[in-house]
Amino acid sequence: MNRGFTRQGLLSAMQEVIIDLLPNGYPLITSTAARIGISVRTMQRRLAESGVNYSEFVAQVRFAQACRDLKNPQIPLGKVSDRLGYRDPSRFSRALARWAGMAPRQYRQQEAGSSVCVAETQRRYHD
Repeated sequence: MNRGFTRQGLLSAMQEVIIDLLPNGYPLITSTAARIGISVRTMQRRLAESGVNYSEFVAQVRFAQACRDLKNPQIPLGKVSDRLGYRDPSRFSRALARWAGMAPRQYRQQEAGSSVCVAETQRRYHD
């Protein structure tokens, strides 16, 4: 990948890589940086400039992806959990409760008619 990223371009590239790595479990920072083609330190520095650290960014990506997946009733909750790298669905339920204050089924019901995910409107990183 190109190293001449804008800040937003780098965050987008990180998000894509993290989503790609998530089904295999929690994406290590070294794996994410290597796939993008930058050093871990550079990635940490760019994230800090955006006001987050790597684990916070992964949590944001997971929540945004969970929101998108939960809006689709065709994706079973267990599959959503797997796609986000949770081997135990109860861990996903606890994470969603931290992020959104409710269980996955409740979140799915609440968001069913919404055109915009709560996650999309609450992004903490910006250009």
